[in-house]
Amino acid sequence: MLISPLFATLSVALTFADVLPPTTADTAEAIEAPAPDADAPQAADTEDYSPEILELLAGLDDESRALFLTLDEAATRELFDRSQRGEQLSPPERKVVDALTAAMLKAFDAELNYQFGDVTLSEGLATLHLGEEFRYLNPSDAERVLTEAWGNPPGNVSLGMIVPADTSPLDPESGWGVIITYSEEGHVSDDDADEIDYDELLEQLQEATEEANAERSAGGYEPMHLVGWAEPPRYVGDKHSLYWAQELAVDGAPQHSLNYAIRVLGRKGVLEFNAVSGIDQLATIKPEMEAIFAKVEFEEGNRYIDFDPDIDEVAAYGLGGLIAGKVALKAGLWAGLLKLLIAGKKFILFIVIGGIAGIKGLLGMRKKES
Repeated sequence: MLISPLFATLSVALTFADVLPPTTADTAEAIEAPAPDADAPQAADTEDYSPEILELLAGLDDESRALFLTLDEAATRELFDRSQRGEQLSPPERKVVDALTAAMLKAFDAELNYQFGDVTLSEGLATLHLGEEFRYLNPSDAERVLTEAWGNPPGNVSLGMIVPADTSPLDPESGWGVIITYSEEGHVSDDDADEIDYDELLEQLQEATEEANAERSAGGYEPMHLVGWAEPPRYVGDKHSLYWAQELAVDGAPQHSLNYAIRVLGRKGVLEFNAVSGIDQLATIKPEMEAIFAKVEFEEGNRYIDFDPDIDEVAAYGLGGLIAGKVALKAGLWAGLLKLLIAGKKFILFIVIGGIAGIKGLLGMRKKES
């Protein structure tokens, strides 16, 4: 079972007394619901709740609200454990789980510092012209999404993340993001652009993927299989940009995975844009990724045309090697992201489970300060 770092670190310090105000003798009269069992947790006076929780309660029907107000630490944990295991929940239980999930995602998303318009990367390396269609998260916020929300191991080195303007990367149904990295391994020649046999390259990549499964298994990752191109590689010469997408099957995953990649060539290296999601999001992500590569511009001095053969190093590979060598099939960032797809979008629930412990700081689920 995949457990996010947020759950692991915060659950140790969980004190539900700080989360819910003490029960009162007047609670039963305030809630129109059957009288609880003598040993069952008693509901709390809603007047003691923060505005955030009052908003949550307002969206629940009477029966679900009564259930929510009687939950203590153990009962809340058990409810989310049952949901994660796929057990059947009663309608009020499902509404409580969904309400808590939505509230926690909203609180987490509100802490992210989204940027619109033109964004400069890495102190003048390149500029993203995002307009109003996309938003940018800086490296620290991108790391929060990768680790706290998506459950990836910490220590990821990126230049940030691009997300659609109309969808949160935390949305359990349609959320996705593009991780930005930069590889400075020399100027990549595009002389082989018209010579690459992508069918042959695919066969080589499939063989390499199977050979690497022993290493992935040893690292705690499920075996992976490259099904084929979800989008065949295409090089856009006037923009010195290459993009492709792969369909991947991970053992135990409920659906196949999508790895959509863009590479924008510069004077000394390559800007890398990677989106990982379920294959069912291909129709959504494809036009978005095609729009993104047109919004990337290396600054003067770092552009592909600024290459000086007398002083600049040349990469040891061309476009074919760029695809083969950067296919994201090894253990690490992308293997970690792909591993999350084994549990599908259910991994989002771990934010809430972990948030039960830290909800005092993240959501405001506490007594109003006197």
